[in-house]
Amino acid sequence: MTLNLPRALGGVCALLLLASCGGTTTSTADATGGDASADVSSGPKPTTGLVTNQHIAYTDGLHNENTDLIQWQDKTWLVFRGGETSQVGSPIARLKVWQSVNLGDDLTMTAEIFMPDRDIRDPKFLIQNGKLVIYAISRIPGGHLRDAGGLAWTVRTETTDGVHWTVPVRIYDELWGFWRYADHGGLTYATAYNDGDTQVALLASVDGLAWKPVSLMYDSTPDVPSEAELQFFGDTAVGLVRLDNGASLLDEGHTAVCVAQPPYATWDCGRKFDKRLDGPKWFQWNNRQFIMARKHLPDGRKRTALYEIHGTLADPAAAVSLTELFEFKSAGDTAYVGVLPIGGAQFLVSWYSSDVVADDVWSIGMFSPSDIWLAWVDLSYAPAP
Repeated sequence: MTLNLPRALGGVCALLLLASCGGTTTSTADATGGDASADVSSGPKPTTGLVTNQHIAYTDGLHNENTDLIQWQDKTWLVFRGGETSQVGSPIARLKVWQSVNLGDDLTMTAEIFMPDRDIRDPKFLIQNGKLVIYAISRIPGGHLRDAGGLAWTVRTETTDGVHWTVPVRIYDELWGFWRYADHGGLTYATAYNDGDTQVALLASVDGLAWKPVSLMYDSTPDVPSEAELQFFGDTAVGLVRLDNGASLLDEGHTAVCVAQPPYATWDCGRKFDKRLDGPKWFQWNNRQFIMARKHLPDGRKRTALYEIHGTLADPAAAVSLTELFEFKSAGDTAYVGVLPIGGAQFLVSWYSSDVVADDVWSIGMFSPSDIWLAWVDLSYAPAP
């Protein structure tokens, strides 16, 4: 396949706003598809089951969304998009960065990052050369059905202390939003989807700043591909690609399982899950594969759910399936999760949700206040595969 990418356009400007706390705060996989060094002990939190301590970590009456988590400099870091009243693109939106010294029990805001005249969302943490890095997607304001006309930029900012961040710079051609990152063989790889949601690409970088296209992972206008997870099993690359291939945004859709061998020029995407996984985070424990994502109910309502993936993902001929393990407290507009291993079988997880009591449909929730949630997941309680 040929990957047609436009030339980079101009520079990018952005501002950082340091602020006091607003609102209220309350590995490498082995060849079989797992983390070979996983510890089966429970971990540091007093868990009582698969999921413990579901609680709202931040609420301010606005629409908060798009979370991520990481551990850096002996602190837990949380980032999410906030500052606006809905998920529609807005120059008022900003990324709120928080730190915790006790694995998320208490949070302190350290910075807000925004783009003048543009929206910013979908932050992802990485650690590069000892610095904490955020990659995010910035689009022009307004609603963009299937992201068409959004003029997507992927931007990057870094810090040495979590408080003072560099001015975000655009790292790639306009019209491509990066989604997931994975280090392998001395390179950082990223999945990206284009405006219009017709193609998903694989890109690579030596330094995290200059990126080159490697291949098209998925190319189909009818399937509406976008957010793609990425893992390496030995040298085999596996992507899980969200497909909104229904009659409307409310339909279930699918998730493609795509496999490629070095040099990752071609992909086999012949297998699919019969569920569409929005805002996903794929992670591993004890040679097992898990994913948190948005779950779609038949009546237009949404949930955040935890699934286990079964089957040999790295073998395009092997059967694969999903089993739902848990439905988190969530409703309306929800998911876009962060997952952080905190020791043993335990993970700190983040997601956002509209009011769980009102339980509005997604089309209402996306224009309503939403909160940031945290919980502890203890996979030692997960049913045996």
